[in-house]
Amino acid sequence: MQPFKNNIWMSLFFLFAVASLHAQQGPPPATVQVTEVVAMEMAPTRLVAAYSKARFITTIQAESSGRVIEIANVGQIVNAGEPLGLIADEEYALRVAELKGAIDSQLAQVEFLQSEAVRLQSLETKNLTSGTALDKNNADLKTAKADLNQARSRLEQLQNDISKLTPKAPFNGFVTQQIAQPGQYLNAGQNLLEIMSSDDLEIIAQLPFKMKEVIQIGNQWQYVDSRGKTYQATVERFIPAATSDSRQIQVHLKDHSDQLLPGEPIQLKVPESLPQTVTAVPRDALVLRRQGAHIFIIRDNAAIKIAVSTGLAEGDLITVTGAVEPGDLVVTRGNERLRDQQNVIILE
Repeated sequence: MQPFKNNIWMSLFFLFAVASLHAQQGPPPATVQVTEVVAMEMAPTRLVAAYSKARFITTIQAESSGRVIEIANVGQIVNAGEPLGLIADEEYALRVAELKGAIDSQLAQVEFLQSEAVRLQSLETKNLTSGTALDKNNADLKTAKADLNQARSRLEQLQNDISKLTPKAPFNGFVTQQIAQPGQYLNAGQNLLEIMSSDDLEIIAQLPFKMKEVIQIGNQWQYVDSRGKTYQATVERFIPAATSDSRQIQVHLKDHSDQLLPGEPIQLKVPESLPQTVTAVPRDALVLRRQGAHIFIIRDNAAIKIAVSTGLAEGDLITVTGAVEPGDLVVTRGNERLRDQQNVIILE
């Protein structure tokens, strides 16, 4: 019986030794993903109601008198230079025929006087006609040429007026209102329809005067659309004066999303102060516990637990304060079960 007891004690001693060895060596290395801690400029923001607006809203007027034959429908999308309708004037056809007839008549007169000038010059060399007749021919020829040019000019002007019977879109856009109706007679200068630009939108916001220091041309601000998605916009210009009864500054921003419709409401994230340089980490780097938040910094292939306080956030980044510096490697994956001083294997 004695050898059996000895074997039991030897086995227990071996297990205790192995456990002690593992306790001294610590837990096995953990596999983690890391990224660099960054320094960036950030400022507290507030949401301000804003909206998108078409840069151009134009009323198209009739440039010539006539009856409306066709007109673009409300909502119709048109490109710059495309026709918006057709205005007809029955008198134009008669005037064109009249001017073409006058041109033919003046052209025939010019050709006759040119041939007559050749004949008179031949007779003059033979002393068979007087110089007075030749001078009169030259004067009549100049008058006929002037009348011909004048008739041609009147025809070109009439053809230009005819081209105005088909109004063209001044820019890419869509029709928002029909002011005239088919069959209606319009005088030159009367309103035909309204068109709004479709590919050149801007964002309009009204900001209180206390925020005037943060309004700087070229600043990048974010906005949230009706679906909760975040996009970028650039401060393009602003009116440095109160432009409404609410005594606020009107700010115009250029949208970079190309997904807004004119008049769409949005929430603009406006900085409440000038930005300051802060230390930021991805939100995934934070380990939140009841006693506070901490992160793990990698030093000499070991995870060092650092207690931090959080602050402003922008996108996926959040500011932290604590014993952490820009350039440090912070764990973003595999940090939930990490222990302080635990060795790690970094995934590329």
